[in-house]
Amino acid sequence: MSIDQKILIIRFSSIGDIVLATSALTTVRNAYPTAQITFLTLDNFAPLLEFHPYIDRLIPLSKKMSVLNLWKFSEYIRKQKFSIIFDLHNSIRSNIIASRAGCTVHQLRKPRWNRFLLFLFHQNEFDENFSTRKMYHNHLGEIWQDGDEIPNTSLIVTEHEKSEAVKLVGQNPFISIVPGAAWLQKQWTAKKYVELIQNLKIPVVLLGAKKDIICFQIKDKAPYVINLAGKTSLRQALAVLSNSSHVIGSDTGLTHAAEALGISVSMILGPTSTETGAGTHLPISTNIQKSIWCRPCSQNGKRPCYRKTQICMDSVSTSDVIQTLPFG
Repeated sequence: MSIDQKILIIRFSSIGDIVLATSALTTVRNAYPTAQITFLTLDNFAPLLEFHPYIDRLIPLSKKMSVLNLWKFSEYIRKQKFSIIFDLHNSIRSNIIASRAGCTVHQLRKPRWNRFLLFLFHQNEFDENFSTRKMYHNHLGEIWQDGDEIPNTSLIVTEHEKSEAVKLVGQNPFISIVPGAAWLQKQWTAKKYVELIQNLKIPVVLLGAKKDIICFQIKDKAPYVINLAGKTSLRQALAVLSNSSHVIGSDTGLTHAAEALGISVSMILGPTSTETGAGTHLPISTNIQKSIWCRPCSQNGKRPCYRKTQICMDSVSTSDVIQTLPFG
């Protein structure tokens, strides 16, 4: 491949946001088919992007890197002589790194004012077709115009990884459930997940981190489920998702990853909503949410609910989820 330009894309975290950024990556690759594209992300998330055909070079960055070391790293970036930088994060870290690049920098502008109005005063100033994928595209410069196609997200799992995942699970077919989330407010209850699983006629695999206590609560009440929480690497989790007949879960990273692997998703939304870019995007997937005056109340589910019970999640029933499944 002849290289006529060197391009850097920056998105440090988290899993869901990096996955959604692969949509913009596709647009950049289509616009610059012969460019060398480098993707800069945090080291713990870098495995997500391994084997991606549109990335020529993947640079993992330590989250613990000091400001001084970031400044030194910016000198390294300058010496790489990138033609264009697409900063899809716009953080202090990304600003330091891009500050001395000496090239064109297209930087994400987050809709903080619109979020403030919506979350605090329930005044929606977002476009009807707003999405996180579109937000990234709005800051790619002249290579994308409003009305152009927005590509689907994409991740790659090798055939070897897929076959090893089938051995790990020990069941086929199966569905995967991702019940955990970074913030508890985005989680459906363990009790409802157990009720749901009891109504399914297909083996269930639970995916998550060791800290996702809800996975162990579900396993305690439904001992026949396969609980892989804390037992897989990120690549192994992706491979399990890629073999799933369907995925059910919160508005969280691995459910977005499932869609990037072409797997249908039933996503349970509570404090977050499609209005600000949350939710699914594939036609084969479904958002499960209730129309309640107080939602959405935050961008990532961080804000505690003012009620004693979280109605936006509690009002979602098991039947609401079951009817979204692609099988009986």
